[in-house]
Amino acid sequence: NEYKSYLSTCEKDLGVLVTSNFKWDEHHDKILKKANQMLEEIKSQEGWGNKTQFLLACIGLAVGLGNVWRFPYLLQSNGGGAFLIPYGIMLLVEGLPMMYVEMAIGQYFRGGSIISWQKIHPSLKGLGLCCVMISSFLCIYYVMVIAWVLYYLFVSLSASPAYTGCSYTNDTCCQYDKTLYYWFAVVLKATPDMSDNGDGPAWQLVVLLILAWTVTYLCVFQGVKSTGKAAYFAATFPYICLIILFFRGVTLPGAGDGIKELFSPDFKKLLSPKVWIEAATQIFFSLSLGFGALVAFASFMPYKNNITRDSIVVACINCGTSVFAGICIYAILGYRAYITNGKVGEKAYGTGLTFVAITEAVGSMAGTAFFAFVFFFMLFNLGVSSQFGTLAGLVTPLYNDLKLFGNARKEICVALLSLVFLLIGLVFTPGNGEYILNLFNNYPVTMPLLVVSIVESIAAGWIFGIENFDKAVLDMTGKPCPLYFKICIKYVSPALMILLLTWLLVESFLTVPLYTAFVNCNPDDALLPNKTVSFTVEKEHPIWARVLGGFMVFICIIPVVVYGVWNHLTIDEIKDCIFARRRYEIGEGGGAAIEETPVIFKAATKNNEDGNVYVNESAQ
Repeated sequence: NEYKSYLSTCEKDLGVLVTSNFKWDEHHDKILKKANQMLEEIKSQEGWGNKTQFLLACIGLAVGLGNVWRFPYLLQSNGGGAFLIPYGIMLLVEGLPMMYVEMAIGQYFRGGSIISWQKIHPSLKGLGLCCVMISSFLCIYYVMVIAWVLYYLFVSLSASPAYTGCSYTNDTCCQYDKTLYYWFAVVLKATPDMSDNGDGPAWQLVVLLILAWTVTYLCVFQGVKSTGKAAYFAATFPYICLIILFFRGVTLPGAGDGIKELFSPDFKKLLSPKVWIEAATQIFFSLSLGFGALVAFASFMPYKNNITRDSIVVACINCGTSVFAGICIYAILGYRAYITNGKVGEKAYGTGLTFVAITEAVGSMAGTAFFAFVFFFMLFNLGVSSQFGTLAGLVTPLYNDLKLFGNARKEICVALLSLVFLLIGLVFTPGNGEYILNLFNNYPVTMPLLVVSIVESIAAGWIFGIENFDKAVLDMTGKPCPLYFKICIKYVSPALMILLLTWLLVESFLTVPLYTAFVNCNPDDALLPNKTVSFTVEKEHPIWARVLGGFMVFICIIPVVVYGVWNHLTIDEIKDCIFARRRYEIGEGGGAAIEETPVIFKAATKNNEDGNVYVNESAQ
C-alpha cells in the first residue's frame, strides 16, 4: 500500500523505491526493470468500472432472498405496522453504523477482510479469518437455494406447471395440498428423518446445482470487473419483477385483506423483547454485515470517495425494498386466502412462503406461466446477486491477502474454490438435504456473525480509536465522521449486539433445536372434507446434528480467539485504547500505528549522463 501510494505521486520516469542511504550498484538495471514491471501490475490492478457498479454490487449483495421471504413474515407476525418501529430503530443504531464501519475500513486500508483488520492490530487477523469461514459456509448452502429456484423456474415454463395439479402421482394426499406435496415429495424427495438420506442424491438437483455454480462462477471469475458488469442486470431486474408483481397483486381479489394483515399494528407486541431481537437480527442479516464482502467491495473504490453517502444509500434501499416486497407478497397471499378460505399468513415463512404459499397463489392466476416465471426469475436474480457478491468478497482475502493460490490466475482460483464448494454442496441433494441445509443456515451464520460485528465495533471504536477513524474518514471524504455514527460505533452498537449475543447463548442452552420433517399425510384423512390434515411433524435434532452445528460455530469463532491470544494487546496497549491514546499515521495507504517505526521511502533516479543517483525531493 505504501508503494501504491508513492507511485501515485511520482513522475513516470521514476522506477525504484530506495532508502535514504541507497548506494547504486551493478544490479541497478535489474532493479529498475523489476520496479517498472511492478508499476505495470499496479496500473492493471482490479477496480470497479465506475461508482454505479460498486453501488449496484453492494445493493445486490444486501438485497437477497431474505428480503422477500423472511421480512414479510416477521412484519406480519411481530405486530404488523408496529414492527416497523423497532425495525427502524435497529436500522439507525445497528445497521447503518456497522455498514459504515465495514465500508470505511475497506476503503481506507485497501484490502480484504484479513489485511484491513490486521493493519489495525495483528491480533485482529483472526477477525478476518472468521469472516472467511462464515462466508464459506454461506456460499456452500446458498447456491442450493438457487438450484431449487431454478427447478421451479424451468417447471414454470410449461403452460400448465406440474405443481398446479396431481397428474404425476396417484397419491391421494396430493389432492389436499398440491403445492406442499410437490415441494416435499417431488422436488426434495424428502425423507421422514434427518438421518435418512433416502435414495441418495437426486440427479435433477445435482444438475441444477452445477448450473447454479456455473452462473455464479461466470459472474466472479474476473474479480470485480465481471462482478460489476453482472450487477447491472442482477441487481436491477428484480425491481422490474417486483413492480410487475405489485400491479398484478394489488388488482387481485383479497389483496386488500392481505396488505391490511401485513400492516395492522399491534403495539402490545412491542413490549416483548423477542420482537426487538427479531428486528435487530433481520437488519443484521439483511445488510450482509460480518461476511467481509462489504470490506472487500469498498477496498476497490478510489481512496477519495464519499463512503458516508454510499453506506446510507445502500442501507436505505435495502430496507425500502424489504417493505415494498412485503406489500407485493402479502397482496398475493391475500388472494390465496380469498380462493382457499384460509388464513393470510398460513405457511408464510421461508421455503413454505416461496415454494408453497406463493406458488399456490400464482398457480391460480390467469396467465400462470408468465407470472410464475417472473416471480421465480426475480428470486433467481436476487439469489445470484447475493451469492456472487459473497463469493467475490471471499475470494479477495484468500487471493490477495493470504496469497493462498500463489501466482495462479484468479480465474483458476475461483474455479477451484467453486468446485470444492460444489462437491460439499452435494450433501443437500438427497432426501434429507433440506434438513442439513437448515443446519448450515442456523449455526455458522447466526452466532458467529454477531461475534464478528462485536469485535469489528470494538476494533474500529476502541483499538483503532474513534478519533483515528474520524480522521481517516475526513481524509477520504473531506468531511468528518458524523457524531451520531461515532457514538453508535463506540458505545451503542457493541452494547446492543452483546445483549443480542447473550440472549442467543441463553436460548441455545435452554431450548432443544427442532426441525420440520415431511411424513406425508394419512390418505384416509385427506378424503374427509372437514378433517385437519398434517404433512409434517416437529422433531428434535439428532445428537450428530447438534455436534455438527456446534463444530461449525466453533471453527468460525476459533480464529478470533487464537489470534486474539497469540498476538494479544499488551497492558499498555489496552490502556491506550481505553484512554484514546493510540495514534496512527492517517493517509492514503493506511498508516501504521505510531508506536511502530515506519520505513521512510524516497524516490531515486539515475542520470545517464554522469552516472550519479539523485533523490527526487518532490516525490519523497
